[in-house]
Amino acid sequence: MIDLFKIKITDENLINTVWNNPLLEFDGKSEKRFDDEVKELVRRKYKNLYFTKFQNRLEIKGSLHYYFNNEEHNANDFYISDCIDTILELQQTFDLDLSKCYLVNLEYGVNINPKVLVPDLIHNIIYHEKRAFNRPNNFDFKIAGNEAYKLIKAYDKSVQFPNHCNNTFRFEVKSKQAKFINGLGLFTLQNLTDRNYYNVLINSLLNEWDNILLFDKSKSVDDKFFNTNFWDDILKNGNRNKFNNQKKTYLKKLGKDNLHASISQIIERKTKYLKSVHIPTTINLETAQFKILF
Repeated sequence: MIDLFKIKITDENLINTVWNNPLLEFDGKSEKRFDDEVKELVRRKYKNLYFTKFQNRLEIKGSLHYYFNNEEHNANDFYISDCIDTILELQQTFDLDLSKCYLVNLEYGVNINPKVLVPDLIHNIIYHEKRAFNRPNNFDFKIAGNEAYKLIKAYDKSVQFPNHCNNTFRFEVKSKQAKFINGLGLFTLQNLTDRNYYNVLINSLLNEWDNILLFDKSKSVDDKFFNTNFWDDILKNGNRNKFNNQKKTYLKKLGKDNLHASISQIIERKTKYLKSVHIPTTINLETAQFKILF
């Protein structure tokens, strides 16, 4: 569920303990200005994790999911128990006091297999809240949000890793400020070893999907609702509530049995799966029943 993470350590003793670990390998140098003075920054690494020492802190960043998969990919299901085990392994490897490892950024999401082709699904994802999605890359990838706060990502994971998954949709939230993560009640890596905190991330993921405007062209509704100019004009010329009111009208016309609702249900089932006991991957998530352990 969790992919990228970034933490900072400000405790001097813990910084020295981590930085002097013999497992760390030199990875490079850079320069940065501090109080009108240029200082050298040294970067070290361990597997796919990067350690950068600043004047007053040590930052560690990388992908927990890649780390768990021996740096090969992040296309499979990453159970919550797997994520916790990975953090505990890092704690042991670097003698970390997890309560002093402060979360700066976090990326969390799910891989699901929708009932429609993923490229078609991504093509018809138009807005998150009132921010239009755009395609920064050539493959099936869209992103929306505030670069200084949080980003919402929707992409075809099977384009990235065709040998590991098929028709797999990745829906993901990426924080850009500690303020966003702290607002969810998450402050340190210690929090991410408590299974209960993952309920907050799951609820956040579902809430962000609720804020998606998705064109469901399998339904017979007024064509204006499938016209991006219609929604753009509302944002440009309408009052602040008109966009949400029109979205409610659109969803009502679609009826309860619509693509957006279907994806929401699949995400919810998948998150239950990820916090359950390990079940064979051949299970049918459409009909499965899960016993939740917390």
